Amino acid sequence: MSLWIAIPFILLAALCQVTFLPLVNVLGYKIDFALVLVVAWGLLGKAGEAAVWGFVAGIFLDLPSGLLPFGSHTIALTGIGLLMLFALDNSIRDNFILPPAAILAATFLYHLFLLFILTLLNPSLVWSDYLVRLTLPSAILNTLALPLAYFPFQWIAARRV
Repeated sequence: MSLWIAIPFILLAALCQVTFLPLVNVLGYKIDFALVLVVAWGLLGKAGEAAVWGFVAGIFLDLPSGLLPFGSHTIALTGIGLLMLFALDNSIRDNFILPPAAILAATFLYHLFLLFILTLLNPSLVWSDYLVRLTLPSAILNTLALPLAYFPFQWIAARRV
């Protein structure tokens, strides 16, 4: 997808994540919409595009963030985008288990990185509580939300030259 289209789309997605999605939650949990988009495009786009998407989405998420140091989301989402390069092998790309497994793994890695940053700021943070009470439900919710991005992106990826 052209960056002229992708950047405004990612900006809109990041704005939705920080403004609208906190109001629409499932049992107190919200979808990591930018992460879902980066993983979905990483599974379907050209090599390296997911890293660009992660970088742009991370910047847009870091701008309004007051909890974490600036760049935390950018580094985490860019890293996830780079890891999506491993999913670009066509022999495993068509595997129906790969998308849910990729979003589960990406959610855990994303939250682990943010947890590491939070621990630097607050050493008394209990990792097990964070992982069980926040990361696990978020991973399940992100997995359930993945088809909302994956199937439209699959349609776009099939029609581009």
